[in-house]
Amino acid sequence: MYFRLMDTPTLKGLIARISPEATELRRAIHRRPELSGRERETARLVHDTLHGWGIDARYHLDKTAVSAKIVSGRGPTVVLRADMDALPIQEENDVPYASEVPGVMHACGHDMHTAALLGAAKLLHQIKDQWRGTAVCLFQPSEEKEPGGALGLIKAGAFPSKAAAVFGLHVSPDHKCGEVAVKEGDDYAGVMDFEVTVRGRGGHGATPEKTVDPIVCASSIIMQMQTLISREVPSSSPAVLTVGSFHSGTKNNIIPDTAAFAGTVRTYSDEIQNMLMARIKELTASTAAAFRAKADATFKKSYPPGYNDPGLAQKFRGTMRSFLGEASVIDRKHPTMYAEDFARYQQLVPGLYVYLGVAPGGRKSVAGLHSSKFLPDDRAIGTGIAAHVLFALDVLSSP
Repeated sequence: MYFRLMDTPTLKGLIARISPEATELRRAIHRRPELSGRERETARLVHDTLHGWGIDARYHLDKTAVSAKIVSGRGPTVVLRADMDALPIQEENDVPYASEVPGVMHACGHDMHTAALLGAAKLLHQIKDQWRGTAVCLFQPSEEKEPGGALGLIKAGAFPSKAAAVFGLHVSPDHKCGEVAVKEGDDYAGVMDFEVTVRGRGGHGATPEKTVDPIVCASSIIMQMQTLISREVPSSSPAVLTVGSFHSGTKNNIIPDTAAFAGTVRTYSDEIQNMLMARIKELTASTAAAFRAKADATFKKSYPPGYNDPGLAQKFRGTMRSFLGEASVIDRKHPTMYAEDFARYQQLVPGLYVYLGVAPGGRKSVAGLHSSKFLPDDRAIGTGIAAHVLFALDVLSSP
């Protein structure tokens, strides 16, 4: 166990010395957010910071990604990952480090992910005499844009497929600053997007009997889709089907020729996902035929389901409770329907993805993820550094 080598007060002292620098890095990244696939300025800051600390850092994916390798003799390999991209949202926070890029904001906390991993990399480099093996830090682009930057880093060979474990975290306003939450097993959904186009026969709104109305047909398909989850998916297998867009027509008195809608299916099971795909196809075709229309459904699978290795989860919970205190490590009972391309790494090696509490203490409500007013508490960065470092040290060998 790591605590035989270094006591908790010593580690907390080291983190306290690194946290202010990590906080300044977070704020610098927050001021200059970059959209998915454009993270070159962020990647350069990460690369140059690591290089300045004497850590081997390399660019990937047209200089939008960075990997850092910290080696301390022979031993296992652990991978730590942070994403770096921002969102197309205009920030509404009145803080000195608010976004300086119009219409772009770190509304999902990836600036904090990056800063926490940078702090962890510096600390692991400083205490190399306390462990043996290799720590690989991945600073990834394009988590917010399918198919995700994880796939690109894997294809580029930046992810070591023979690693013993991979770790990541996501900021969470559901939990207070200073807390970490863990969900063992299934967590984060697999995603399948779909699009349906209904082709009818347009005409004047005053004579609908002379038309085949694609809007009425598409609406009927959507309403029937709502029964797929409640009547065809086992209650023991959570799933969500959401239609998020519907487009048709140009004027109030014209029945159009076509209608189109799109949505998402989220499950933790490939079997359930494939069943829903087949049923959506059947339901779409049969309903369209009943309306004398025609319809096509197309599908795209994006992120796979995430699965947190039970052994890693249990060990991490124990270590973090020893470090933070029993009450500061939350055992989440239910998985989330959010999706994360971190799951691509979990398909290759055992992995753990946890929640970093960022809600300021005492507040009854805070803005959520992807909100123009999302503002995580900077004090959570120290907890994020600790989470990365302690996970890594639980995996790496003792000297």
